[in-house]
Amino acid sequence: MRLDELAKRTGDKAHFLCVYIKEAHPTDGSQAPSNVDDGILYAQPTTDDERAEIAAACMLRFNFSFPMVLDNMTNEVEAKYMAMPERLYVLDAGGRVRWKCGLGPHYFDPGGFEQAIEAATGGQGGA
Repeated sequence: MRLDELAKRTGDKAHFLCVYIKEAHPTDGSQAPSNVDDGILYAQPTTDDERAEIAAACMLRFNFSFPMVLDNMTNEVEAKYMAMPERLYVLDAGGRVRWKCGLGPHYFDPGGFEQAIEAATGGQGGA
């Protein structure tokens, strides 16, 4: 996966974190045909434990080398960062947003993200 490769290349110059937010296509909501085809079939979790179980399945599926944390059940992070269904951000050391892509999947921009990481690390994020 391209994001994981970038995380490995940047080493200690950039820290990656995945925040698991609410389900974009739950079985009890707007299910995506591709999720059905791929067997990704989860109801919208109603407890922290349920959300954690689904997040664990996601980590196993993608095998990220960087940590994943959970949004709370009031979806505070998703609301503040407008991250539904997926979005990439670059924050500086002070926590200020320096770059963000459009909403995924159509405006998900790993290339732009990589350029923003390179700019933030002074071009030192490469191999």
